[in-house]
Amino acid sequence: MLNKTDNIHFTVIIPTKDRAQYLYQTLKTCTNQDYENLEIIVSDDGSSDNSREIVEEAARKDPRVRLISPGSGVGMLDNFEFALNHVKSGFVIALGGDDGLMPNSIVRMRDILVETGMEILTWPTATYFYPKTKMENGQLILHLKNAKLSSGVKIIKSKPFLERQSKNLFYISDVESPMIYVKSIVSTNLIEKVKSRSSDGRFYSCSTPDGYSGIVLAGEVEEYAFSGEPLSIHGVSPTSQGLGYLTKSEEAKRHSEDFFKKTTHKPMHPELGSQPYSPLISLMTADFLLTARDLPGWTGEFSPINYKKLLSIALTEIEDGLFPEDRVMRELNILHKIAEYHNLGGFFIKKLSKSKKNSRRPLEGNAISPRLLYLDAIDYKIYNVFEASFVAHYLHQIVPKLSLNTFRKMIVNSFRYRFLSFKKRYRLPNDFLNK
Repeated sequence: MLNKTDNIHFTVIIPTKDRAQYLYQTLKTCTNQDYENLEIIVSDDGSSDNSREIVEEAARKDPRVRLISPGSGVGMLDNFEFALNHVKSGFVIALGGDDGLMPNSIVRMRDILVETGMEILTWPTATYFYPKTKMENGQLILHLKNAKLSSGVKIIKSKPFLERQSKNLFYISDVESPMIYVKSIVSTNLIEKVKSRSSDGRFYSCSTPDGYSGIVLAGEVEEYAFSGEPLSIHGVSPTSQGLGYLTKSEEAKRHSEDFFKKTTHKPMHPELGSQPYSPLISLMTADFLLTARDLPGWTGEFSPINYKKLLSIALTEIEDGLFPEDRVMRELNILHKIAEYHNLGGFFIKKLSKSKKNSRRPLEGNAISPRLLYLDAIDYKIYNVFEASFVAHYLHQIVPKLSLNTFRKMIVNSFRYRFLSFKKRYRLPNDFLNK
């Protein structure tokens, strides 16, 4: 059982490539942590910019920063695996080169892990879009619960979470997902347990290192801790891999094609026709579930995947209109082959014939829904992920404490102060004037 007097070791791994402009801000959010037994490992995949110099400068100022490298051009998946292999015993979280930690979040993580005794702690991460990335001004997005900023700690049961994944097939929108990429801190004991189930001793067994970790780790425990307050922030910059696939620019297309080449040795699960990697969230979720299910001794449970539903959800993703035309054809070909593998070719063609691509645009500016709060970054002078982390942190510290009773006390206190200014005043002593 952990306690606050234990000197628990925490590690932040940052696998990165060619993100110097954003990596500087990411490192600032990490070195700003007031926790001594913390290691910040940056694993650089042969960057051609000045990423290495930025990390070396940070390491000179803060001995908790360490630079490693798997070589050059190994790809995102192998870089994540390489970085994970350099982690000491304790707890670990992975960040991308444009993500960040909230102020004082490592101490907060330690306190919650001690209080709950859990090996996994997750939270609904905040998201910051750099200006001119997805929208002109950039945006800070915070998760809400019933239109309010959430707080507090609760315990999540793994079985309902996994069941929800097989039903909804959309891991990225589930705030309770315990993936170690940006949104969870996890015991290295669980990391090693997953590695021991893999035939090649690797932790990552799918093409992408984000959602798979949440599903496979949830299956290793009966329950885990959840903080309503975000402890990290997901940054989205022009260098983000997922965004690159949605962008029409030739540079983004080259990045996507390079990523696809690096993942050819990791096709999707045989039940998905052993098709190449697809960025469709529904297909990735299915791949993660099926791959984890086949690990020897894995204790996670979920209902069989409904492939008609999977194909329908995937088509809805394409209908959303975010994919450029040439990429739409690639995904439709993959879906068609999966449909044929399950003797659903006719079903797929019929659904496709009724599908219509909409003209959805990214939501810009300030907005709110029952689940999300959108803040225009430029309006609030938020120019990088470091600044965004402070804004998100203090909003969560202040707003949940505001209530009608709070406003009532504020008004009463203000009137009391004003009233006192009208009370009878006493003359100042002026004896010294006679002297």
